[in-house]
Amino acid sequence: MRAFMMFLTALVSQVIPGPGATSFGQVSQPPESSSYFAYADREFIFTIEIVKSGVPILNFVSMSEEQRTLFANQIRFEVGNRRIQGKLFQVDTGNPKEPLMTASFRIRPRSSFGAAVKGELEDAKEFSSITLQIGSEVFKLVPLTGFDFENLVLKVNRINLDSPDFSDDWRILKLDYLGTRSPALKSRRER
Repeated sequence: MRAFMMFLTALVSQVIPGPGATSFGQVSQPPESSSYFAYADREFIFTIEIVKSGVPILNFVSMSEEQRTLFANQIRFEVGNRRIQGKLFQVDTGNPKEPLMTASFRIRPRSSFGAAVKGELEDAKEFSSITLQIGSEVFKLVPLTGFDFENLVLKVNRINLDSPDFSDDWRILKLDYLGTRSPALKSRRER
């Protein structure tokens, strides 16, 4: 009987994953570099996906009551030891021959939007780090596996932007905080 219980315990520990484990019992570590990045808190969700070499798509959901402005040059990508700033956003207009190019766009209250980020990204397929700055705050996105990214996107697509209380959406969709949000460091000229 004791041998059977030890066998059963070993079997259950392999089948039921613990915290931070995959369904196969392997620990899920965030990748060092990735084509998928995300930031999520109860005010903003930002995702960046590299859809083809050198073409990152930024999507956001704003659950904020304030309007903010995001500038393309405030998005910073790292590839190894190289740092690259975005230059422009390319917004799909429905006509592939006439996309709208803009240096910034407004993040309106209770809205979502997406655009390609243009810059000197060459043929980058993965990044090691991505940050974006809005006003006096810096948002550091975390790298995700493709599977984790798709799971997040499925949940985010179910957020009701007309909801009177987004905490219900967070609880029902089982969203987690991702990334960090911190004050921007002032440059020497600003001090």
